[in-house]
Amino acid sequence: MMNKRICWCGAHEFLPFSAEYERCANCGTLVSLVGLSNEELQVSNDETDFYGRQYWLEHQSKDLGFPNIFQRSRSDLTDRNLHWLRTLLKYRLPPAKVLELGCSHGSFVGLLHQSGYEAAGLEMSPWVVEFAHKTFGVPISVGPVENLNVEPGSLDVVALMDVLEHLPDPVGTMEHTLRLLKPDGLLLIQTPQFRNEMNYEELVATNGAFLEQFKSNEHLYLFTKESVGRLFKQLGAEHIVFEPPMFYQYDMFFVVSRQPIVATTDEAAETALTSTPSGRFAQAMLDLDSRIKVIDADRAERLDQINTLSAQVATLSTENAIIDADRADRLDQINTLTRMIHELQATMQEKNS
Repeated sequence: MMNKRICWCGAHEFLPFSAEYERCANCGTLVSLVGLSNEELQVSNDETDFYGRQYWLEHQSKDLGFPNIFQRSRSDLTDRNLHWLRTLLKYRLPPAKVLELGCSHGSFVGLLHQSGYEAAGLEMSPWVVEFAHKTFGVPISVGPVENLNVEPGSLDVVALMDVLEHLPDPVGTMEHTLRLLKPDGLLLIQTPQFRNEMNYEELVATNGAFLEQFKSNEHLYLFTKESVGRLFKQLGAEHIVFEPPMFYQYDMFFVVSRQPIVATTDEAAETALTSTPSGRFAQAMLDLDSRIKVIDADRAERLDQINTLSAQVATLSTENAIIDADRADRLDQINTLTRMIHELQATMQEKNS
C-alpha cells in the first residue's frame, strides 16, 4: 500500500472525493489512497508479482473485462496503434529513434519498425517482454526505465500509452525520461483525463465513462490537463500540444517537449513512409483507416438524418392526431347543432299546427 499521503506536487492537503481517491487541494490531481508502493510494483517474481505474467493472462481479462493479450496483440494494430502513429508522424518523421515505455504486447513498436522508425519497447514482466519479442520480432527490454542502459540525449521520442497514471513517482520517472531525449525530443502520452468538475456521486448516478479509470491499486495519479501541464513545466518541458484522444470519453492525448513543437505536413509524412517497402504497408493501413473513418462519419451523418426525419415524422403524426381530434370535435359540435335545429324546427311546427 502507498505509505505516504503526499501528492506528486509535494502537497499534503487533500479534498475528499471517494473511498479510494482524494483530490489534491494544490494541483487538482486525483490521488489514490490504496495504490501499490514502488516496491510492490516491481517484478522480481514473474509468477506472483502484480505486474507479472498473471497481470497479462488473467487480471486484465477476468478483473477488468479487457480482451486478453493474445487478442489485443492483433486488434490494437488496426485501431489505437494507427491513431498513435498518425499523431507521431505529425510531429516526428522516421527514421527517428523511439522508445515506448509500457509497450505491452509490442504491436505499436512493431508498427513503428514497419514505418521506418528505430523503435524499441520496455515492460516490467520478463514474460510479456519475451511474448512481445517473439510476436513482433522487435527489441523489448525489462524495465524500469531508470535501469535501462540508454545514453542521455540519444532519443527522439519516448511514448507512454496508459503508463503515466501507473507511475508511483511521476516526477522522478519523467525527469529521468526527459534526460534520455535530445534537446528537441518529444514525449507522446496518452493518460486518463480527470476534470475538476467531476463529482464521484454524479459519476455513479449517471454511470459516467470515467468510472472505468478508478483502478485505485494501479491508477495512482489521475491528472487534469492543468496539473499534467504543471508537472512537465516543473521539469522544464513547458511546451505541450493536446491532440484528440482516441478514447475521448475519458482520455487525453498530448505531445510535450522542452523546445517549441513544430508540426510536419501530411505530404512529408507520406513521403517518409513511402520511401521504404515496409513503410508503404504502414501507409496503406493509414489510408484504409482514413477511408473507414469517412465511411463511419457518412454513416453517422445518415443516421442523424434518419433520426431527424423520424423525429419530424413523429411531430407530424402528433400534429395530425391533434388536427384529426379537432376535426372530430368540430364535427360533433356540428352534429349537435344540427340536431338542436331539427328539434327546434319540430317544436315550432307542433306549435303552429
